[in-house]
Amino acid sequence: MIEIPSTLTIIATLIVLLLIRVLVKYVIRPLLMVLRFKKVKGAFCKYTPPILGFIQEMDSSLQLYNDYQYINLQRIATDPSLRLGVSCFLDTVFVDLYDPELIKEFFSKQTRFTIKDPRLFGPMSRLAMEGLVFIEGEKWKSQRKLVSSVFHFDYMNRFIPTINQIAQEWIQENCNNNKTSAVDLHQNMKAYTSRIVWRMFFGEDGFANKEEANQLSQVATKNTSDLNEMCMSPFNLFIGPIFFKLGLRSCDRQAQRETQMMENFFRKKLEFYKERLEQERASNTQSDRPKNLIELLLEDSQKAPDTGERLTDYEIMAQIFTFFVAGTETTSNLLIMANYCLAQNPEVQNRLREEISKYNGEITYEVLSKMEYLNAVVKEALRLYSPADGLFPRAATEDTMLGDVLIKKGYGVNVNMRVLQGNPKFFSNPEEFRPERWIEKSDIGVKDPFMFLPFGAGGRRCIGEQLAYTEAKIILIELVRRFKIEIQKPYTLRMSLKLAYQSLDPMTAIYTKI
Repeated sequence: MIEIPSTLTIIATLIVLLLIRVLVKYVIRPLLMVLRFKKVKGAFCKYTPPILGFIQEMDSSLQLYNDYQYINLQRIATDPSLRLGVSCFLDTVFVDLYDPELIKEFFSKQTRFTIKDPRLFGPMSRLAMEGLVFIEGEKWKSQRKLVSSVFHFDYMNRFIPTINQIAQEWIQENCNNNKTSAVDLHQNMKAYTSRIVWRMFFGEDGFANKEEANQLSQVATKNTSDLNEMCMSPFNLFIGPIFFKLGLRSCDRQAQRETQMMENFFRKKLEFYKERLEQERASNTQSDRPKNLIELLLEDSQKAPDTGERLTDYEIMAQIFTFFVAGTETTSNLLIMANYCLAQNPEVQNRLREEISKYNGEITYEVLSKMEYLNAVVKEALRLYSPADGLFPRAATEDTMLGDVLIKKGYGVNVNMRVLQGNPKFFSNPEEFRPERWIEKSDIGVKDPFMFLPFGAGGRRCIGEQLAYTEAKIILIELVRRFKIEIQKPYTLRMSLKLAYQSLDPMTAIYTKI
């Protein structure tokens, strides 16, 4: 007679089988994948902890050493010949590239064999996913083509007087009352960069008042930051984005409300500019006013044939959102760290002031291009504290060779720019803030374009690079020529990864009139 197992025995057996499956999928299999890299020249293999690998190590690095990249930087300082790091990540492996040759080949192939890792970015809003940063494939190509047609070098140059005006407004608001002004850099540099982006997109008449821009910028930054944290949460990694869409938590429902609010705002603005363009076209009048970026995108999109090479209204809204978040957050963090570096290195600040004193007239592109030391200061701040210390992690869609390294389908891949730009093999005394290296050009890293990558490279290189350099240089000129820059003490710099590689704690600048 066959004995039927008890219910408890069946449940216990199922639990054991489930645990074995989890162990094999998330521990044994990824560890075997990492072991395959052991024979690859210049590979650092990290086997523990399983599942989160480098991510958990970076969290520990922040807690112990005040910089989530510290352990990586120490590793490359100890062995500058390292070409890549490999660790477990969920049920596969994650490959971090450090070597310029591998990085160069990766950028030449990335759009053909990788996509942004879908396991990570599911919680992001539709506004983000349909913008230029996240879109992939043929849609990315057509978007890039149309956006590039209006977001170009000449347009940036024509916009310099507006940036000058916004810089003057910012100083009037923050530094014009006393001999010494204390300025919250995190809050106020974001106000400066967001005002520039908003005025580019919406023009002088785009807002009834500045408070409207500041409020929306705060909502957009908070919303994107919250969604970014969701991407790395256990709920997303092990359940998926459906968890957040259910709205089980109040924070998830709040994020959904904020996203809807931004969509409604952008749609309202878009309809306003569409209607104005239609009225001008119907009356056959040509306005002398300069068109803002929304109008230029609308015009170019309407000229494009209806073959997919045009932006829908929602895609234009997505570009507005993308440029705002990317342009506001990254450039404001560059300016925060540039202020920090100048405060920590008064001799650099004095030399920069001497160069600036030679140019007292209007700031133009020609003037900016002549300021060699200013350019070196901005580049050195970017080398040490680039807001983009890596790419958005990508996943391989097919087996591909990068040099002698086989990247299999499903592997995660990234470029660690902070480690690359902190390698003593390419930059002498890499942790020293020394702008002179960009003028002397004795370091290998200042001569090779694939050793300095604050804006990426290849087809997906940041389209806002010229704007970021211009707005950073203009406000630094106005600050350094007027004030001695210091950081309120005591202050301990802690570098973390939020929306960007950024200082974790509020930083107050002390501007003393000269």
